[in-house]
Parts: sequence; C-alpha cells; structure tokens
Amino acid sequence: MHYLDPVSLAKLRNLRLDLRRRVMEGHWAGRHRSSLRGFASEFAQHRAYVPGDELRRLDWKVYARKDRFFVREYQEEKSLRAQVLLDASGSMSFSGQGRPSKWDYACRLSAALAYLVLSEGDAAGLAVFDSQERLFLPPRGGWPQIDVIDRALADLRPGGETDLVSVLRRTALRLPRRSLVMLISDLLGDPQEFLSLVKALRARRQEVFVLQVLDPDERDLPYEGPALFEGLEDSALLRCEVSLVRAGYQELFEKRRRLYEASLHACGVRFGVFYTDRPWDAALTRYLSGASVC
Repeated sequence: MHYLDPVSLAKLRNLRLDLRRRVMEGHWAGRHRSSLRGFASEFAQHRAYVPGDELRRLDWKVYARKDRFFVREYQEEKSLRAQVLLDASGSMSFSGQGRPSKWDYACRLSAALAYLVLSEGDAAGLAVFDSQERLFLPPRGGWPQIDVIDRALADLRPGGETDLVSVLRRTALRLPRRSLVMLISDLLGDPQEFLSLVKALRARRQEVFVLQVLDPDERDLPYEGPALFEGLEDSALLRCEVSLVRAGYQELFEKRRRLYEASLHACGVRFGVFYTDRPWDAALTRYLSGASVC
C-alpha cells in the first residue's frame, strides 16, 4: 500500500480507537457492545416481568424453579459507520523546507484511521473535497476496503479553493445518526461557521473527531525581510515586511487555535493539531490517548 507500508502497519497494530469508552446509547458495534436491551445477540440478564412485556420473552425454565415470571434481556449490537472527511484544497499542498506536505501527512492519517476502524470490525468510508466533493466512498467493512481507500488517496492531488462548511454539511449528513465523522483539514477558513456546523452534527448525535494538520511555518512565520506571499487557492498576492507583522500574526494564530480547542472541547469533540515536523504515528497515538498534540 502507498500510505500504509509494513512499518506503519506494525505500529498501528498496537493502537486502538478504544471506542468502548465513547459508547452513547449503545450504537457502536463491531466489537463494541451496546448498553441498550434488545432481542438480538448475546444474553444480558433476567428481570421481573411487568405488564406489557411480550410473552415470548418469558423464561419458562426460571418460572419452573422460582414460580415467578421473568423475562430475558439481550445485549443489542449495531454497526458503527465511520466516515473520514479529507480536505484536498490547494492550501493542503503547502510544505516547509525538508518536510512532507500537509496533504501527504493528512493522507497517512486518513488511511491509519480507516485501518483502525476496520480492525475493530466496523465500517469505514472516505470523502475527499475542496469546494466540491471530489470522491465519496461509502462506509464498508472488511479488509479489502483499506486497499480501496489507499489506492484512492494515492491517485488524488490537492488543488482548488475550499468550501469546508457546505461540503461537510452535505457529506456528513448522508450518514445515519450516531455515526463517527473524522475530519482532517488545515481549518484555515472561517471558524465560526465551521463550529456552528460541528454543533449541529453533535445535535444529531454524530461522534466527531477533528484533526487539524499544519506546517510549523504557518505557526511561526519564520521568514525574514520583505516577502511576497501567494495564495495557494486563489493566487492572491500579499507583499509585506515580515518582521513587522510576525508578532501580530502569531497572536492571531494562537487565538484561533484556542478558539477551536475550547469550542470543540465544549461540545464533546476530540480535537488535535498535527504539525508536519512530528512523526504522524506518534502524534496519532497521543491524540487517541486523549493527550494534547498541539
């Protein structure tokens, strides 16, 4: 595979999404057991009969022993559907000197997350977008799906403008309620509209992971002297003396990071910032453990 070589796969085998800790009303499946009671799967417990219970649920063997009516309850299992949403806009092609591009880094994270979902016996899909949806692979289970996702990523290149909010809305809402949405993007657009949409997804009881991928140069602005900056999405030009704007730029950058972190945490979204000068597998391990990767 292009993005998951044998060394990467060996590292991922020791990593778990550990979705059991995030069970909400029992909708996570694969190896994840529901807290709801139903009629399928494994026996859970007996409880005393109450008027209105279906007679077919009565356990007559228990009645013969105790001369009281009890009904059987079972653990209910449902399928987890996870969709990786990957930003392929032009800004994702950026890379600092000697570092992988944000796109390459994000593709490795996308493939790794899909692999981890599939390893739990669940279904993983992939949606790639810029201003429009460029690829949609619906969630499917089974190991052949990781090969399909890896080949699709290898054939794509970033480019064009982004419309994160509208594409995210159309794509994520295809999924049933109580699904897992994993967004990988540099999040360089309008934060307020994006945060409003994430809150709407949480209201639909979607579980949401947000992974922001950035190059350290986008944080530090390490350039010197007068510089001409060219946009990667709209070719806009900006000429400035870097030393005069660096402090203000870094202050605004950190303010936006804190906004994302606080707002996403408040609505129960797991958020992390991934910088391309750090090994992706180590950063992903920290992210999934709940530790900060900023």
